[in-house]
Amino acid sequence: MTKELLSQHKVNSFSTSSSNPEPDQPTPALSLMDRISIHQITTYHWTLEESLRGLVSSGIPAVGLWNRKILDLEPAQSAELVIDSGIKVSSVSLAGGFTGYNEYSFDEAITDAIQLIELGGQVNAAAIQVASGPRAGHTLNHARELTIDALKRLADVAAANGTRLALKTMHNPLARNWTFLNTIESTLKLIDDCQHSAVGIAIDTSHICLDQSARNLITDMISLIASVQISEIDSGDSLPELLPNIDVIEAINEAGYQGYYDLEVWCEQFWQSDYSDMLTSLRLACQSETPSQFS
Repeated sequence: MTKELLSQHKVNSFSTSSSNPEPDQPTPALSLMDRISIHQITTYHWTLEESLRGLVSSGIPAVGLWNRKILDLEPAQSAELVIDSGIKVSSVSLAGGFTGYNEYSFDEAITDAIQLIELGGQVNAAAIQVASGPRAGHTLNHARELTIDALKRLADVAAANGTRLALKTMHNPLARNWTFLNTIESTLKLIDDCQHSAVGIAIDTSHICLDQSARNLITDMISLIASVQISEIDSGDSLPELLPNIDVIEAINEAGYQGYYDLEVWCEQFWQSDYSDMLTSLRLACQSETPSQFS
C-alpha cells in the first residue's frame, strides 16, 4: 500500500487503551514502564493465574493473553481471574487459521475467533491478534479472499465488543506455519480491501527495523496500528537485549500510538529462567530515565 492509498484510507478509532490521539492533541512522552505488557508466551511455564499474580506483584501494568493459557479454564473463569487481578489487557492471541492449514475448517476457525473476541470484550482487551494461516495449497488470491471474508465477519463482532482485530505480518521462515502475509505493505493492502474500521494491523518492532519502507510508513498507518509487539526469538543473557528497538518504539509513540508494547519472547533458555527476577529487572530497566540505552 502506497502512502497515497494510506492517505485515502480513513479509520475511526475505538475508545480503548490502544486508541490514537486526535491530531490536535499533544503526543505524550514515552514512559515505557507505563506502557509495557508481558505476553503470556514470555512466561511460558506460568499458568494464567500465576502470570497474573506475578505481573501484578512486579508492577507490570498489562498482560498479553494467550489462548493456550486462557482456554485451560472455562472462558468465564479466565475472564473473572483477569478482571479480579485489575491488570490491563493489551491483546488476546491468537485467532485465525482461515486457510485450513491446521486441519480446522473455515467455520471452526471463525467460531474459535469469536470466542476469543468475546472474551477480549469481557476483559476490555485493546486488540485481538489474528494470523491468516499460510497459503496451504491455495492460490494467493484465494488465500486473500478467505482471509478478507473472515475478517469482515469478525470485524462486526470485534466492534460490538469494543475491541479491534490486529492482523499479523511475519517474515519467512517464521511465517511458514502462520501466515502468507510477509510484508507490511501486503498486510495493509488486505486491510484496505476489508474496508472496516475494526480491522487493524499488529506491528512487530523487529519487523519494522528490517523494512525501511515500513518504517517510513509509521506516521501514515498510525490509525491502523491496533497492537505493537516487541518480539525476540533468540534471547540474550542481559535484559537490555530484550529491548533492542527502542528507536522504533519511540517513533511509533511520536506518531501518536497510545497503546501497550507487548514483550513476546520465544526462547527455551529464557523460558527456563526465574520469571520473577526477570520481571523485577524489566521494571527497573523500564523506569530508566534514558530508555535509549537499549538501542
